[in-house]
Amino acid sequence: MDDPEKSPFAFDALLRLSLIEGFNLAHLRRFRDAAASSPRLPGLPPSKGGSLFARAENALSGAEAERDTEDVRESCARSGIAILTILSPEYPLALREIPDAPIVLYRAGAPWRGGTGVAVVGSRAPSGPGKDFTRILAEELASAGFVVVSGMARGIDGAAHRGALRAGGRTVAVLGCGVDVAYPPEHAGLREEILARGAVYSEYPPGATPLPHRFPARNRIVSGLCRGVVVAEAPERSGALITARLALEQGREVMAVPGNPRFPHTAGSNRLLREGAAPVCSGSDVLDALGTPSPGGGGDLSGRILGFLSRERHVEEIAAALSLEIPKLLPVLMEMELGNLVVKRAGDYYKRKS
Repeated sequence: MDDPEKSPFAFDALLRLSLIEGFNLAHLRRFRDAAASSPRLPGLPPSKGGSLFARAENALSGAEAERDTEDVRESCARSGIAILTILSPEYPLALREIPDAPIVLYRAGAPWRGGTGVAVVGSRAPSGPGKDFTRILAEELASAGFVVVSGMARGIDGAAHRGALRAGGRTVAVLGCGVDVAYPPEHAGLREEILARGAVYSEYPPGATPLPHRFPARNRIVSGLCRGVVVAEAPERSGALITARLALEQGREVMAVPGNPRFPHTAGSNRLLREGAAPVCSGSDVLDALGTPSPGGGGDLSGRILGFLSRERHVEEIAAALSLEIPKLLPVLMEMELGNLVVKRAGDYYKRKS
């Protein structure tokens, strides 16, 4: 529960204001500062019926807004959906840093309990190799302890979530609709898998429909939750490029997977590389770009190694991805080989045993 002493805008007021679509933290700060100086909010747009700040005034006092707020609270209580205001201790810290953060987040699934987020985004109609690489990359990131964040859309997003799940890691989906809405419909099963190992977030209340303008708006949340964004495969006109631009504005690292220069589905991601994005050909490249060791340190090392061995890997690749020194890694690999978990190939290559 939020502490109402932290702000004059307590839980109920924040929830009321959040139901004005587009009203974010930047608007809240302007509204609060003006309200502190005068109840008539001088200097703000005139209080016409359709203006954002006029609607905010009405939301804080109107009977209709009160009914709408109560409906949302009851719906969330019935469905087990958490309502996180910007003051909530369970509101993700990284997201709170961005200037236009949502003042309320709805969450289905587990709280964000630490961990560095990396977003993996791209085309909704990728190539087969693009999807395969994305799954492998997400496996590597999840095995290294990152929280893999994406938008649960068709194509690259779905591949990213599935890769993280296959590695037994955590993954988070950010939706452009209510967290209780499975969109696209064919991802209903994927949504349930994500909820079992992570969470689904949205700034839209339960039941909100997936309208086109809501998807670009949610992209700031995808990047805001993360230290960096990887664009895996994107054409020149792609929502993934919007996420990359927002990531730059938020001070996040932007990375891109190189693609065939003659393939239109990678024209956008290749342009990001020309503009200075860090190239990503493996999970190790993400670690290098972020300038950080694996956030998953400790824990079940054998499990992390198995998660990384989605394909045959050299011992140096394994050590780099898991931020381990080779002399410390080799005894663990030997134990796993004796335990019939991995197979050692010539040249210090290792493969997960089926």
